[in-house]
Amino acid sequence: MEAKKLKNVRLRIANDEDLPFIFNSWLKSFRDSFFSRDIPDTIYFSDHHKIIEKILKNSVVMVSCNEDDPTQIYGYAVGGQEDGIFVLHYIYVKYTFRSLGIGTLLLKSFGHSGETASVYTHHNNLAHKLASKYNFIYHPYLMFIEEGNKDGKE
Repeated sequence: MEAKKLKNVRLRIANDEDLPFIFNSWLKSFRDSFFSRDIPDTIYFSDHHKIIEKILKNSVVMVSCNEDDPTQIYGYAVGGQEDGIFVLHYIYVKYTFRSLGIGTLLLKSFGHSGETASVYTHHNNLAHKLASKYNFIYHPYLMFIEEGNKDGKE
């Protein structure tokens, strides 16, 4: 089934009310990635929360939700441009809404077509599977570079 068959899908920019869901789902779904699985919970949840905060300040967050009830979120994508290249920091779709094309709609909302290579910063099993389908290259270092500090110097 495609997303167009899922009735009442709306794309919008995230708002402050969405942030608890975004932080919670991102931190929990990324917890078992190879990047973080050996990090103790207290360190992971505290410090990765700080990384996400920095990413969100410098990114666009698109939310897919129910048009009639915009508080019912289906998924979201966090991304932006870095030197003219699309950077996807994270994409998340609730399990029950996967395989309906919502992720593709979210990527298209950034203008991503898959014709040119883009990069992503958070790698997990699902990202690995989708990288070749959507022409993404893993580039984790971009999650640590702050806007205005692109050369990595303090």
